[in-house]
Amino acid sequence: MRLLIDGDACPNKEEVKNLAQKYGIEMIVFADYAHLLEDDYYHVVHCEVGRDSVDMQIINQARPYDLVVTQDYGLASLLLGKQVKVIHVSGMIINIDNIDQLLMSRYISAKQRRAQKHLKGPSKRTLEIKNKFLNTLENLLENKDII
Repeated sequence: MRLLIDGDACPNKEEVKNLAQKYGIEMIVFADYAHLLEDDYYHVVHCEVGRDSVDMQIINQARPYDLVVTQDYGLASLLLGKQVKVIHVSGMIINIDNIDQLLMSRYISAKQRRAQKHLKGPSKRTLEIKNKFLNTLENLLENKDII
């Protein structure tokens, strides 16, 4: 198992790195050239700047039983078909039981935006959400044989 990070959208990279090191998990961060990342532990894959370039690299490199951190439901749905485990940055595990509902929610929100209905943006990331994400991630890494 490897830990693949959608680097353009993943907060708490330092804490995630610490967990990967703790459990001896290879970590790869995918980011476009607009986000310059370097680290002595994880490998960085730089992608073209532009829509979906990071997503396409993750899809192309993901293998069964890898674990991906992303908040992109479209990317998550494609990864699930490859037997990749997905965790949202909120700590929610995305799986075949909830992906249809998440995609429908995304579709409805996009439709409302096109109709120019004012939608509130995402709430500010709280300490509670951060802790839930890191705890769920640690559980997945610690029990890597069950994911």
